[in-house]
Order: sequence, then C-alpha cells, then structure tokens
Amino acid sequence: MTFTSSPVVVATRAAIGLVFAAVTAMPVAAQSLPAAKDLIEKWASTVNAQGYKGHKTSRATFAFDLPAMGMSANMEAVQSYNPLRSAQRIELPGMGEMRNGFDGNVGWATNPMQGATLLSGEALASAKEDSDEDNYGRMSKAIVSSETMEKTKLNNEDCYKVKHTYKSGRTSFDCFSVASGLIVWSQSTSVTPQGTFDVIASYSAYKDFAGMKRPVTTTIDQAGQQIILTLRNWEWDVVDDKAFDLPPDVKALVEKK
Repeated sequence: MTFTSSPVVVATRAAIGLVFAAVTAMPVAAQSLPAAKDLIEKWASTVNAQGYKGHKTSRATFAFDLPAMGMSANMEAVQSYNPLRSAQRIELPGMGEMRNGFDGNVGWATNPMQGATLLSGEALASAKEDSDEDNYGRMSKAIVSSETMEKTKLNNEDCYKVKHTYKSGRTSFDCFSVASGLIVWSQSTSVTPQGTFDVIASYSAYKDFAGMKRPVTTTIDQAGQQIILTLRNWEWDVVDDKAFDLPPDVKALVEKK
C-alpha cells in the first residue's frame, strides 16, 4: 500500500525548502570577503608604495615586445612628482619614436604614422589621473571608491577582485593575490586619440627596484594585440626638466589652438 503525504506534511516540506533556499542564497561569500581598504593597505605596505616620496623624479627603462609582429623596442618612462608630469618614449626600429605625455596642463601624443595629437575630454582626464604616482599604491585622490567584488582565480592565482571608481567616472579592476597580497591582474579602459580600448594586464616576478617592489614582467592585452613589458631599471632624481617639454609639433598645435 502506498501512502501519499498529507497536505500538512507537504506544506511543512515546502516551508523548510523555502527557508533552506533563502539561507543558502545569503551572500555568505560576500560577507567573508576582505575589505578593499585592507587589501590596498597590505599591497601598499608590501611594495612600499610611498617609497617615491622624498624624490623629485623617476626614470624607468623597459624592453617593449610585440610578439605577434616579431618586434622589440626600447621604452623609457619619466615622471615628475611636484608638479605632476609624465612622458613616455618608445623607439620603434625602422619607424621612429612613439611619444606621449602630460605636462600638468596639456596631454599629448605623437608618432611617425599620425603625427601629433592633443588629448581632450576623457583622454585628458585619464592622463591627469594617471600622472599621480599614488595610483601605484591605489591611494590616489582621483579614486573615489574601492570595493571588493569577489574571490576568483586570475593569472593562475587565487585573488580578490576589487573595483575602483575614479572622479572622472571611469572604473578599473585589480586582483590581489590571496597568498602574497600583490596585484597579479588588472583591467582598465584606455582612452586614446585612436579610440577607447579595454586593457587587461598580468603582472609577475616582482622585484625590488630602488626601494620599491615592482613587477619585472607586465603582459598587456589590448585591441587584439599583446604587449610584453620587461622592467630593466629604475632610477630616482636623474631626469632633467627638459624631458617634460612639449615636442615642437605638439607646441605648434597648442599655439594654433
């Protein structure tokens, strides 16, 4: 003989099922996630993000590789901290120099194929925000909020994914290694005269450079191209002010404007 459940039993089971579903659906993982503030503080301490203070300028040199094109180049990035200024230069074999920078007011870019361009709008706002060295420590005043989104696995490491929101409205993401606290992956938006691109970067082989820990290898995926930057050297206070001067073709655009 087969007995069917009574309406009371069925209702009780249904109620238990609803309670169980509600409990298991609670954001337990979210509650256990570390605060973004704590992750950033650990990161900044681990890499000595404030180590640039007391210095006026920095100069970094890289190997710049485009594997898909079989192209290798030398790259230099210089920075001034007071006032905030920056400039980058890539020497492309057989093609010439690609340069870009921000002198505190003017954001610019120039290359042999397209000539000089002045940045405006979102591109200029990004250049201003990116010139702040406190961005490396994720402590820039341009970042108005940071939030831990999830625990995930990126760049072959368990990490906590954090979302940053900037004054300009743009957002970026970092993944902080659970094991080391180092940033192993990031995602951002690059606004350039040629358009807006999603940029994904992976970082590895952190090493001490002049008192601050930085990744030796940065692998960037942007617009279907992969770029590998290998940090060769980092120097403090060796940059002349002339390094931040606007190139003649950029000056001509400024004067025309």
